Amino acid sequence: MRVYLSVPIIANRALERARLMAKTISEAGHEISSPWVLRDAETRPGSSVNIFARDKAAVEASDAIVADVSMPSVGVGMEVMIAYAAGERIILASAAGSVITRMFRDMDRAEWVRFADDDTLRSGLREALLRRAPATSSTASRT
Repeated sequence: MRVYLSVPIIANRALERARLMAKTISEAGHEISSPWVLRDAETRPGSSVNIFARDKAAVEASDAIVADVSMPSVGVGMEVMIAYAAGERIILASAAGSVITRMFRDMDRAEWVRFADDDTLRSGLREALLRRAPATSSTASRT
């Protein structure tokens, strides 16, 4: 399965958490379709790259999105919205005590991984990835 990892890049960056999530996704046997989120800092890849178009295309070409929604991020919100509109599987991870927007809390089809530390993030995410996606009309049409 191709998994788009969506994490804050500029504000609220948690690079080590992003790398842990990426490692867990890979160890569960899946391919990460957004490897640029694991770099030390987002640098504009050149004037020929349209970041919005790149990210939108990568989300749409993926089977699922795993998003860290522990801290506010406009980009993460947009990527989750694209995945939702495409009928993809959505796994949202949030740290204990995080204030989560109602847009995410009220989202149907969202699977949640709530975590207190790296160990519970790793085990919860792995468990979610190894589970089959819940059957819905939109996921059934993608398979």
